[in-house]
Amino acid sequence: MRLQRWCLLPALLSLSAALLAEPALSTRVQQFDVQGNTPDTIRASLNRDRQHSGSRVDWHFTWESTPGQCRLSSASTEVSVTSHMPRLLPDATRPASVQKQWDSYLLALQAHQDGHVELALDYARQIEQTLLALPPQASCEQLSQSANAAGQRLLSAMGAADREYDKRTQHGALEGATFP
Repeated sequence: MRLQRWCLLPALLSLSAALLAEPALSTRVQQFDVQGNTPDTIRASLNRDRQHSGSRVDWHFTWESTPGQCRLSSASTEVSVTSHMPRLLPDATRPASVQKQWDSYLLALQAHQDGHVELALDYARQIEQTLLALPPQASCEQLSQSANAAGQRLLSAMGAADREYDKRTQHGALEGATFP
């Protein structure tokens, strides 16, 4: 009988993970214009007009209160991402080989940005899991403080992970997001 109980554990764990809601994701792409017909003039325009993308994670929770105890009854997270992507303005004098270089760069840059989005989603999931695992507190005020402190700790960790991702990929250069 003991063997049967252990066989049920993985199924129960996967069921509890399935009950967690996926973070709500809101994305916005803001393009900025880049111009040029050579790699050097395009790079100069990129350097002059570059903007940085960003993400934000918010969490919400509800609780149930009984005399002397308050526990979380639900938690959810939202991820908002604003990506700043360059848009190369048309130029009839631009060689096809330069346009091809640009197109490859843009695909790699988007893939790198997608990595940042995945990091934000992963940390949003961790925040929700952490909030739902909080033990009951003596008051709802204490519970709210504990939940928000846990969320803030994970947001700080997300910022560090985001910086590490950029360092590890050299801001996407090692993933092909370099022009020229």
